[in-house]
Amino acid sequence: MKSRQEVVSGVKEWGKWWIGQRRKKLEDQLSETMSINPFMMPFLFDYHDLKSFEDLADLVIASHLMTGHNTGFGKLIDEKILPNVFGAQKLDANFRRSTPPFNESCFDEIDHVITREDGKKELLSLKAGKWTIQLTMAVQLNVAFNEIRHRHPGVADNIAVGVFYGTKDGLTDKYDILRGVNRGANHDVVDLTEHVHVYAGREFWTWLSGGANDTQEWVLEGIKQALDEEKIHETASALLDLFKASVVEKYENDVRVDGKLDWNKLLKKING
Repeated sequence: MKSRQEVVSGVKEWGKWWIGQRRKKLEDQLSETMSINPFMMPFLFDYHDLKSFEDLADLVIASHLMTGHNTGFGKLIDEKILPNVFGAQKLDANFRRSTPPFNESCFDEIDHVITREDGKKELLSLKAGKWTIQLTMAVQLNVAFNEIRHRHPGVADNIAVGVFYGTKDGLTDKYDILRGVNRGANHDVVDLTEHVHVYAGREFWTWLSGGANDTQEWVLEGIKQALDEEKIHETASALLDLFKASVVEKYENDVRVDGKLDWNKLLKKING
């Protein structure tokens, strides 16, 4: 079982690395990577009761950065914290190529192998939240998990689907379907309830650490310590102002006419 100190210090180390990556996003002023939908701009301006193009730039930038934050945080958990803090074996491309049978397609949705202190192994399919799995994927996961169980029974003792935030009660029925449980509609799935388990929120972090109920609090503490040491709050505001200024400068001549916003002009700028 992982100790509090191991988890907090490990998460802090990788949290600081991730914060640095997000800071670099601002420092590089990557406004050219933004994809602006010119058809939505009038709606956003009115819906959010904005007063100026600068206000609209704030909203668009926040949305742009939030997408990167979410994607980056998922990778932080998947590629850094689970392998380096909790000792999970990440099934990256190199590992799959060199370690049969993990190179087979039925393992495509398996992200990690968890080896316990007693030598038992569990396969983990990591998901971010309740909406990550849709119906088609749930059925496909059931097929893949059933194939693993029958063709490679010695690879692991169990298969876990882990959701790192939320609660099991809040998950959609797709997480039941992937285990072969039908609610209402009868989907073509196999009952795998004895072999596939779903863990969400606190339950997931407790399972991951080997039984420590406070693991999620330790993870959060590591993140908070990383933020304190990196002092991102002291630099992000100025960097965001610079980022906004670059966006406004790029588009202001293509959206303002006689001091007013001209959505047709912006459309032509973006779409030609």
